[in-house]
Amino acid sequence: LKMLRQLIIIGVTLLSGSDFVSSHLEITDREANPYDHLLWPKVATVDLDSSMYFDVTPTQLSTSGEWVTVYWSGVSSPSSKDSIAVYSPPASNGYGVNTSTAPIKYQYASSSSTHTSYGSGQLKFRLINMREKVVFGFFQGSSLKAVSSVVEFSNYNEPLQGHLALTSDTTSMTVMWTTKEALSPTVMWGTESNNYEASASAETKTYSAKNMCGAPATGYGYRDPGLLHTATMTDLEPGYTYYYSFGDEYGYSPEYSFKAPPAADSDSTITVVAFGDMGVAESDGSYLVETSKYSLNTTSRIKAQLSSLDIVLHIGDITYALGYSSMWEVYFDQIQQIATSVPFMVAIGNHERNWPYTSPGTFNNSGSGGECGIPHEMRFPMPTPARDSPWYSFNYGSAHFIVMSTEHSFQKGSSQYSYIYSDLKSVNKTNTPWIIFAGHRPMYVASKDSDYPDGHTVVAQSLRYALEPLFQSYGVDLALWAHIHGYQRTCSVYQGSCYSSGSSSSKNKGTTHVVVGMAGRTLHNNILPSSMPSWLVYYDLQNYGYSRMNINMTHLVFQYVHNYDNKVYDSFVLKKNTT
Repeated sequence: LKMLRQLIIIGVTLLSGSDFVSSHLEITDREANPYDHLLWPKVATVDLDSSMYFDVTPTQLSTSGEWVTVYWSGVSSPSSKDSIAVYSPPASNGYGVNTSTAPIKYQYASSSSTHTSYGSGQLKFRLINMREKVVFGFFQGSSLKAVSSVVEFSNYNEPLQGHLALTSDTTSMTVMWTTKEALSPTVMWGTESNNYEASASAETKTYSAKNMCGAPATGYGYRDPGLLHTATMTDLEPGYTYYYSFGDEYGYSPEYSFKAPPAADSDSTITVVAFGDMGVAESDGSYLVETSKYSLNTTSRIKAQLSSLDIVLHIGDITYALGYSSMWEVYFDQIQQIATSVPFMVAIGNHERNWPYTSPGTFNNSGSGGECGIPHEMRFPMPTPARDSPWYSFNYGSAHFIVMSTEHSFQKGSSQYSYIYSDLKSVNKTNTPWIIFAGHRPMYVASKDSDYPDGHTVVAQSLRYALEPLFQSYGVDLALWAHIHGYQRTCSVYQGSCYSSGSSSSKNKGTTHVVVGMAGRTLHNNILPSSMPSWLVYYDLQNYGYSRMNINMTHLVFQYVHNYDNKVYDSFVLKKNTT
């Protein structure tokens, strides 16, 4: 392939062992969250202090993920409430900061040890290339006091946010990436490093504020998502390692690699990591609109085991962007090393989809911050049947996976119910003896939240009523859920009664349900009821972590791992008699 090729080296910051956060307590603000006064133009004021020095260096960056240092001095009446915020793009209003839009992130000036005593200091920021220039603002309370020089990237068409996804065809793999502009976006791939035997053109899409449903997504939280390119690598040989690069004449990504799915009748062991409710955090210590500090532990642990990993499944409540577009950029930066190496499959959650009166079956609340599923659907090319129908299935090795949307109607007569019924009915249990189901809100959960209509136990009962008979009839072995920020595991259960798990009977007796919503967001350590249900085997609402499964034709080994020490704290084995 004779194509102009510019290799871009993307910096990835990994946590060292000493950087792992040991506490299971979530971040608490030292003072009022600066976003309380930075988000709203009705309270943000401009009162520039000409006696202050405030600037940043360097101002020219080559690639995404490089670091800058912000310096300041001469601050009058320095306070622990003073903050430094990152804005992009700069405003053309004479002073460079648009206070009617949300900053991307911020740090407290008092994080510099000299600030409160001397009114001077310095802080380091890691900057992601979001396809626009960047400027820093110094705030005292709600008042903008100083603005830095503009920071520029050398290439706003640097192909970033690469992530793989499976398709309905086990010999194909999809990749998506983002740029500002494009000429002929393409993915190239082959079985030898830097020797690409095939290529495919990408389909390019985008979305705008008018496609979404309400504030803040349609206003002060919005930023242009860039162009979203999706290309499919086809005719993959089962189990082969493929090398690939994506981009166009503006520049190509570094070379990445992935392993194609095994053959349908293969008895190879696959390894799957699953979790929900992770959120995002900045490795430079900056605060976001919603900071999920312990998500960094989770992604770092997954990065360390990529060589033995086959799939990642994030089961809803992905970024907690809540209408603030830059959060999606941070998320894809955080997972890029993972998602360019293994397929990264997702389920939609309430914080991606919920918005009043926007779809039959959705809960009538504003949990998505006005996004109403648009960024989620546009940024994750899952093999779904139709627009705003975020349910799908795929085969990988000896397992058949079904992913549902708990935010859409799943009752009998709905299109989603029909899909699930038809899919379960058609599973080839000779090739894929294991059926693994996933959705955001859990079907079984120990919780005292029984508020109508979306209390934990209320939704659980609805899911049981609609779908549990199908689980029993077609032998769903394992169901993975999230939404509850913690870990819970049931026995092999049907209609509230426990059965012997791993039964050799041809008719499944119950499904093991596991809630894995402990990947990063604030833990729900106060939801447990006064008495525990008999089907609850194990729970942990005090620690962050992820789940890992090793699956072959006869055994499914499940492990719950804390993300601080990477030790297994709960495990079980399901068995199949395939003779």
